[in-house]
Amino acid sequence: MQAIRQIVETKKLKDLIDIPDDFSSETVEIIVFPMPSADAEKKQLNPEQFFGISHLEHIDQLLKSMRDEWEH
Repeated sequence: MQAIRQIVETKKLKDLIDIPDDFSSETVEIIVFPMPSADAEKKQLNPEQFFGISHLEHIDQLLKSMRDEWEH
């Protein structure tokens, strides 16, 4: 993803965005990212893809073998 990054004086931004009067900085960093198009298809989370990914059997044995690796 491309982005544009610039340092800009806050007085130049007052016409574009609301900047509080008590904003303490005279310059700010602006980072601009492109918006995804409205036509872009949103990917839906499919929980079926992750089913069983964390299914562990014999956890005590697995933990013991991992600990034993450090001792040898």
